[in-house]
Amino acid sequence: MNHKLKVFLVFLIFLILFYLYFNRTPNRYISNISNNIIVSPCDGLVTHAIGRNISIFLSVFDVHAQYSPIDSIIKNIEIIHGKSYMAFKPESEHNEGIKVTFASKYGDIEVTQRVGFFVRRIQNHIKIGENVKRGYNYGKINFGSRVDIILPIGINTQLIKGSRVYGGLTKIN
Repeated sequence: MNHKLKVFLVFLIFLILFYLYFNRTPNRYISNISNNIIVSPCDGLVTHAIGRNISIFLSVFDVHAQYSPIDSIIKNIEIIHGKSYMAFKPESEHNEGIKVTFASKYGDIEVTQRVGFFVRRIQNHIKIGENVKRGYNYGKINFGSRVDIILPIGINTQLIKGSRVYGGLTKIN
């Protein structure tokens, strides 16, 4: 086998392994915590956390699956048209995305999946009216992205900027 072919095969194997690593979707559910707990809908780094509003940046090393933050009913799914700024920058709040409204016993929780500069694809497999349990995997954003959360009125986050969160596991209220 010639040298160029070996280099190509090594590169191809690396790409396949990276793709498989990036697209992992672990099951995330903890049954021994109170049903009153709202959990993070994604893995990532908290870039904003004030009051009811949270923003989480997902790097290429984070799991990019999204999970239901609490037992709820899918109230609404809205496609948001917008820009495609780098996901870790504040102006990415204007990026395209999909906002899912979860109707819970505490009120509505809005989770917006936002595309990044390199990403233009969000995949969801939920429908309006569907009942979902906390930790249910309902979708995925491909590559580096951002997720914004608005908690119900009267519930504030305990997270701080710079915290690491894990979808379906980390308490956010």
